[in-house]
Amino acid sequence: MQRSIQLPTRAFLLPLLALGLVLAGCDSSGSSNTADPEPPSNAPDVYPAPTSEASYAEEIAINLQSAGLGIRLESDPSPGILQSIYTGPAADQSIRRISGLSQTFKQTTYGDIQSGVDLSAALSTDLLLRSDQLEAPDTDAPGTLRTADQLISYYLEQATETSSNGVDFSQLSEKGVAGALSFYEGAEILNDFADDGSVASDPAEAWNEAFGHFGAPRDFTAFLDYTDPEGLVGGSSFQDRNGDNVVDLVSEAVYIWAGYTAERAAVAEGTGTPNDFARRAFEAFRQGRVDIDNGTDPSDHAAAALDAWDATVAVNVIHYINGMQSALDAVEGEITTEKLADSAGFQDSWGETKAFAWTLQFNETGPLSDAQLKTIHDRIGNDPPYSEGMSASEYTAELTTVKETLRDAYGFAPSNVEAW
Repeated sequence: MQRSIQLPTRAFLLPLLALGLVLAGCDSSGSSNTADPEPPSNAPDVYPAPTSEASYAEEIAINLQSAGLGIRLESDPSPGILQSIYTGPAADQSIRRISGLSQTFKQTTYGDIQSGVDLSAALSTDLLLRSDQLEAPDTDAPGTLRTADQLISYYLEQATETSSNGVDFSQLSEKGVAGALSFYEGAEILNDFADDGSVASDPAEAWNEAFGHFGAPRDFTAFLDYTDPEGLVGGSSFQDRNGDNVVDLVSEAVYIWAGYTAERAAVAEGTGTPNDFARRAFEAFRQGRVDIDNGTDPSDHAAAALDAWDATVAVNVIHYINGMQSALDAVEGEITTEKLADSAGFQDSWGETKAFAWTLQFNETGPLSDAQLKTIHDRIGNDPPYSEGMSASEYTAELTTVKETLRDAYGFAPSNVEAW
């Protein structure tokens, strides 16, 4: 199995990593040279402090850069800047994910975390299922299966948010990295542990890497609030936990995958049929690290963490299908761009659906076969079905079948499927 690339340790990271870092996911940054009080390592609901100065550094940079790709494709699509973010941004380049937010952050440039991570070299080399069906505006090689790196590189060269077919390059780039790198590597590590309870490398270090890709702070449960639609206190991924009026992107932030587990759990809580992805995943990660520290077998906790994480990916497919179907409710007859002009979220939802459907293939122990995954892609299509002779009701029926397949494979409650 492919292991993640190793980055050189920087001297400025040492005081940070003693804190235990947050990381992984959506798109923020995360390192500070000012040490905040860390959660007590012996607290029952806190992930143990990292055991190595290298823990999490790569994952922070990965998630900062992946979010930067999506944001710049949406608002400032410069090919040169996009390529530099993809292959390693300059240390003084600002982090776009946080520049428009109202909070004050301790870290504002990529160099505050770590610069120079080559995402293209770290992505899975697996061929994306049904990527050979993409048309000329959406791929550099129609009729040929492509890897995530090949497609993302092409999207960045085009330097546009969407293609002429309505394929959302910004969503597929950002979520492509989240799937083909963060989820892929996290799943590989957890599957290794689940298989026989061990890995060839330092077990604690490998486990920390998977936790980093997941993207939760060490005291994740303190961030959760299922009365909020986002599943987070105040609906915010960035929380000033220590009251110093600034947000440390290392210890006071929730990133992409952990954030999704909270949001999807909050919806399930509201239906009366709870499915607590966030706490299940976090507790399994926390207890698995305790197992490793105590010299016991973490395989059950590895499987439990991956189960909750993988199920969240499937819920994301369902969620964005629900968004498309909501837009289609107002469409009569054939689907056209004109009829969906007032439903700006349709293309975004299609792009997210496609990206997360591809992500499902990166867990080799998931409940779906390749044949089922290919059929899911066939029903979603290779681009939004504008002017292809398909009616709104026909496409809605195709998408409903995808939801039913995922519901049955993952055992989701029907009420949750409709609410997500």
